[in-house]
Amino acid sequence: MSTVTLRPPTRAPGARLGPVALALAVLLFGLLLGPTAGQAHAVDVRLLQRDLAGLSYAPLSGVDGVYGAQTTDSVRHFQRDNGLAVDGDAGTNTMAALTAKVKQVQAKAGASADGDYGPGTIGAVRSYQSAHHLDVDGIAGPQTMGAMNIDRITSSGTGTSSDTRLLQRNLAGLGYLAAGGVDGVYGPATKNAVLSFQSDNDLSVDGIAGPQTNAALTAKVKQVQGKAATPADGDYGPATTTAVRAYQSVHGLEADGIAGPRTMASMGIARELGGGSPGGESGGTPTVPPLDGSVRDRIVQAARSQLGVHEWGNNCNPYGPCEAWCALFASWAWRQAGVSFSTAFSGDFYYYGRNHGTLHSGLSDPQPGDAIVFGSGPQNTSTSVHVGIIEKANADGTVDTIEGNSNDQVIRHHFSPAARGAYAIVSPAGG
Repeated sequence: MSTVTLRPPTRAPGARLGPVALALAVLLFGLLLGPTAGQAHAVDVRLLQRDLAGLSYAPLSGVDGVYGAQTTDSVRHFQRDNGLAVDGDAGTNTMAALTAKVKQVQAKAGASADGDYGPGTIGAVRSYQSAHHLDVDGIAGPQTMGAMNIDRITSSGTGTSSDTRLLQRNLAGLGYLAAGGVDGVYGPATKNAVLSFQSDNDLSVDGIAGPQTNAALTAKVKQVQGKAATPADGDYGPATTTAVRAYQSVHGLEADGIAGPRTMASMGIARELGGGSPGGESGGTPTVPPLDGSVRDRIVQAARSQLGVHEWGNNCNPYGPCEAWCALFASWAWRQAGVSFSTAFSGDFYYYGRNHGTLHSGLSDPQPGDAIVFGSGPQNTSTSVHVGIIEKANADGTVDTIEGNSNDQVIRHHFSPAARGAYAIVSPAGG
């Protein structure tokens, strides 16, 4: 950067600057020095911080107009998730990507797509979350963006992302990912590896390598490095692989350089901290009282008997594997009444109704024992997001439901189906 040296104008001793000359001097100093960094960027920094906070990369309390360490770290995380150069600098490309992502959220929430995640957007997102049976906080985090069918993590597509490769090296070094999976692309194999690591470490199981997941993974790698007597830099590179292989040889383990379950146990490092893993059996058997009456009666009785049942660990429940379990609960209730149907995906109820001729026209004629499905369609977990059992259909068009995996438990709700974002009502065959 060039340096400008300012010197006062030459004048005779004892001479004074006239008014015009003084004004020109002040203007010259102002033009050369320009506004301070805070003055020049305060408004833009606050916009940046609002957008980062709105997308759950920073706390709302961090919107202070100061581009400090917290904002730099949040920018880095956004850049990593979006295949950008990870430097913590909110330059043109980063701001364009961030603004575009915010506009996507605003459009889905029915807000003005101006790229500013302000109070109007927070209010609109809260309404969207309420209608789609999500946690209502106004923040477009992973769950909300998933419901909106917006990709939160976008690979650069070039296979050269250094941060993704570091993530993959660490996952591979701990035995969560095949060594051949270190390719710099955040694809399905990497996401599944992240899911497994998160489950083992009592983290939110969403497949997103955010700040908490990366911190936990780095800490685990450093533990291994410490035991293997290699520099604890948090990067499971060739030096760590060699050091672990030497440790394994000395301790009579298979010398592959991978700190899998046996090696970590030998090192005295806890591999699993959580209460369960996706797809693993939850354990526990629901207690069901004697049921009687029609198919519909028995479904409602079975569902009522479970009110208050809570999940444990990472989505662990008594109705199936440790995973999102609203559909596990609803199909379990149907099976108690003799309906042959089992699923972990809410959208499968729609297809059941279509295949058995029990899909209602729109949201018409709800009946006790019916399944009510929420979202925008049955295609996938981003569009079909929840299902419950109708307990009672009321004369005013509202319904009472019993739903699993709602606030982490089986709970009763009262609402208007259309107002809450339901897209289908399905009756059990023979009901």
